[in-house]
Amino acid sequence: MTTKSCNIWNKCTAQLIVVFAILLVLFGSGCNTISPKLQDEYIRPGLSQGVCSVFEKYRQLIPKKMAEDKVPGLSFALVDRDGILWAVGFGYTDYNRKTPVTTDTIFAICSISKTFTATAVMDAVQDGLVELDVPIIEYLPQFTVNSRFEEDPEKKITLRHLLSHTSGIAFEAPVGNGRDPSCGSLEEHVLSVCDTWLRHKVGERWSYSGLGYDLVAYILQVQSGQPFAKYLEDKVFTPLNMTNCSVDPEFIRNHPNKAVGHIPYVKQVPMLMDIPYGGAGSVYAGAKGLAKFVQFFLNGGKVAGQTVLDESLITSMFPPSIRNKEYGLGIQSFPNFKQYVLGHGGGGFGFGAGIHWLPEYDIGGVFLFNYDRYGWASGCCDIFYDLMRENLIEKNESFEIPSGEYQAWQPPDPNTFTPFKPEWKKYIGTYKYFMSGWKFSTSLRIALALGLTNRNLHVKVFEKDGYLYVDSHVYHDDDGGRLDEYLPGLFFTPTGKCLDLRGPKLTWQNYRIKKVDNDTDKNFDLN
Repeated sequence: MTTKSCNIWNKCTAQLIVVFAILLVLFGSGCNTISPKLQDEYIRPGLSQGVCSVFEKYRQLIPKKMAEDKVPGLSFALVDRDGILWAVGFGYTDYNRKTPVTTDTIFAICSISKTFTATAVMDAVQDGLVELDVPIIEYLPQFTVNSRFEEDPEKKITLRHLLSHTSGIAFEAPVGNGRDPSCGSLEEHVLSVCDTWLRHKVGERWSYSGLGYDLVAYILQVQSGQPFAKYLEDKVFTPLNMTNCSVDPEFIRNHPNKAVGHIPYVKQVPMLMDIPYGGAGSVYAGAKGLAKFVQFFLNGGKVAGQTVLDESLITSMFPPSIRNKEYGLGIQSFPNFKQYVLGHGGGGFGFGAGIHWLPEYDIGGVFLFNYDRYGWASGCCDIFYDLMRENLIEKNESFEIPSGEYQAWQPPDPNTFTPFKPEWKKYIGTYKYFMSGWKFSTSLRIALALGLTNRNLHVKVFEKDGYLYVDSHVYHDDDGGRLDEYLPGLFFTPTGKCLDLRGPKLTWQNYRIKKVDNDTDKNFDLN
């Protein structure tokens, strides 16, 4: 072998060793060994051996599944109308394993907060503070929003539209969002909706909007004359005896038994209270406290036999709504399950949660964990079916599944969109998100440098089949799609998601973006 060949061989070998070492760092990083132990347990005295045997099954199954999926901590509670049947904590609040998870450990419950916000609205309706079908400009005269479909849409949007996700308001706000923590107050966050565009006509269809729920929280704050956190405490947490539940940032920040969110390849996950998600995702709760919330619904709005919220208001929250078979006012139904299951799921920022109850069987459960495994939120339903399968719970034969009118919506035909124009070439390229407040690991930077992954960190605009497209990985019903131009540089997907390249502040779905030259790590300002 010649000297030149040896040099080439040595260089290639060195490069392969470096790449191999990088891959070891990349795929070995964050691989924490989890040995979750049962830390805290309560079983109601007097339960049958059959019920307890089902509990024993999950006492063994849950930690095994946690170890497989590297979930550091989990808390679970099963309830009926009378209270807790079984409550248990497994693992730890973080990978340091210093603080055991108990049934009092508080977790971010993310979008389950929407059910609390909707409940607070129903209380306000009961008190005559607000009405569901009055235009919200009656409460916020300064409120406006842009629309391609109708003039003065703010004069049509009601609290019912916001609670049922049919207002058309975008998922996130330009000020204070999941990619820009520690930015803006609740008021600034909500009023920045004035710079956004509706996804569809008011009331035309269902489109999930956390921002809509934050707007609801702000309306309650304005109408009650007190901070939303205090209003929620006075009207929901305290009447339901839900200790250890709050949206107050100071309470959460100083809590001695607080779970930490975990996401692979993220060194530091922003805390939800650093984002002004007033009504959409700001609640932290423990399993015992959250179990009382489920029990409240099982009892038709009563606590200890006393009416807190009229049952007619409770049932008016249940699905279906006119635009969605599975979503009412802050409450979901879950059609994939065999029975009529109500509740809500939540996930994000390294947490996952689920609350579920079966009105037909007067039983419910809560499930809280601190890892990025949103699908786990349905896990508490399995125990319901085991109990039913063994005939260990009785069906409430008087229960009737709610019925209601539902109208489907069809998106516009993308073939009617404007074909690609030569002047759009300047828009083609990769755009990075502004990601303030996030601390990413070295392994993620290496992955970006190697071009192995940049999912969730970029947006691509490109030409395809004679049309302009956008591709990203953000939230909910699509990842982008074909674009149609409404104004020069202002584009919309078939489902109404907005790409605004008019400058100087470029946005995709109201998240700030900036065009970059290529997909290497140096182009992503990862803190």
